[in-house]
Amino acid sequence: MKLKHFFQKEGVYFVTSVTYLRRKIFLEPINARFLLATISYHRFILEFKLFGYVIMPEHFHIIIAPSEKYSLSKIMNFIKGNFARKYNQIYKKTDHVWQRRYYETVLKDKKELINRINYIHNNPVRQKLVIDVKDYEFSSYRQYFGETREKMQIPIDKFVL
Repeated sequence: MKLKHFFQKEGVYFVTSVTYLRRKIFLEPINARFLLATISYHRFILEFKLFGYVIMPEHFHIIIAPSEKYSLSKIMNFIKGNFARKYNQIYKKTDHVWQRRYYETVLKDKKELINRINYIHNNPVRQKLVIDVKDYEFSSYRQYFGETREKMQIPIDKFVL
């Protein structure tokens, strides 16, 4: 039996999506930057709020609040689908890029939101990708502390920590 995704009006979601077979395609910085660009583009088009993100070698986390116009499911279909089409086109592949499902949790309050933002920002340190959280290029950490990114910065809806 296929489980349905839960939708809560005006909800804020912690979302995780994993690459097919946990392939580490985001070890290539160009792929991580392209995913950031895809998320940013769809943030503008689909009018969702983006409170934080991290792109890890084989998955990503985003914290978003969909608008009333588009459901979380629609947003994830656009982000994952458009990234996969372009990725396969660039690399001349026809493989799956993503696992079929994504995982979401509705964040119930400010404390849970802050905990999840801290979790995603510290994920690269826990995975031993960097020693200091501020050194990881593909997270929203620096934006929360007034720093600009060297290569690419996408707009976020900063939540006051």
